[in-house]
Amino acid sequence: MRRLLMTTCLLTAFAAPAFMNAGPAQAEEFTREQIQQMIKDYIANNPQDLIQSVENYGKQQQEQDSQRASESIKKNMDWLTKNPNHAEAGNPNGDVTIVEFFDYNCGYCKQALTDLMKLLDKDKNVRLVFVEIPILGASSEEAARWALAAMKQKKYLEFHIAMMNHKGPLDEGAVLQYAKQVGLDGEKLKKDKLDPKNEQIIAENLNMARSLGIQGTPAFVIGDELIRGYVGLEGLQDSVNTARSQLPENAPKN
Repeated sequence: MRRLLMTTCLLTAFAAPAFMNAGPAQAEEFTREQIQQMIKDYIANNPQDLIQSVENYGKQQQEQDSQRASESIKKNMDWLTKNPNHAEAGNPNGDVTIVEFFDYNCGYCKQALTDLMKLLDKDKNVRLVFVEIPILGASSEEAARWALAAMKQKKYLEFHIAMMNHKGPLDEGAVLQYAKQVGLDGEKLKKDKLDPKNEQIIAENLNMARSLGIQGTPAFVIGDELIRGYVGLEGLQDSVNTARSQLPENAPKN
């Protein structure tokens, strides 16, 4: 829908010069084919205008999306950073919190895990919050249920890392093997996975992702900034530094 609107606006803009050179009566006599040809001729003679218009439109949309996301983050900050249904790692009293939206079958999420663990090791004043949004099929949904069950045995992070490092879709056999490796009670894990509350948590996570405009994984909330996609260790650290510089205690003194 957005692309159709953009195309309509651009075509209207490109047609404008031709109509401006015609009187009202003449403009009414243009056929559809003539209008299309005028647009084609204008674009052919002024390709830079099309490129610039598309770039400007994209920049405007990005700015608007970022503004909407920032407003939604501020509105839902407690849900994002103080939600007891979300597991966490790093410094529980860290001055900057990273909230990661992820899927266990997402290849870039697996890469991001390495970056996040390095960041936590390097920066001891960062807190990390995990938000499961299983968007890549039934296997992802099952993995999220297993992970939420692991929280009840306080072994989430170890289990999370083991499942993230798995190659291919997760099945119950692999999950229980990882559970045993990290010291989880497999029978309790299977029972807790069936807790109806898990479905409620997952549904809330997905609703929040939609409200923030998250359409893929990974995605990160750092401060009031939404980062869409994989950005690497340096990108994460830069955003943490920016969020830290904006803290009230670090604000420039007048």
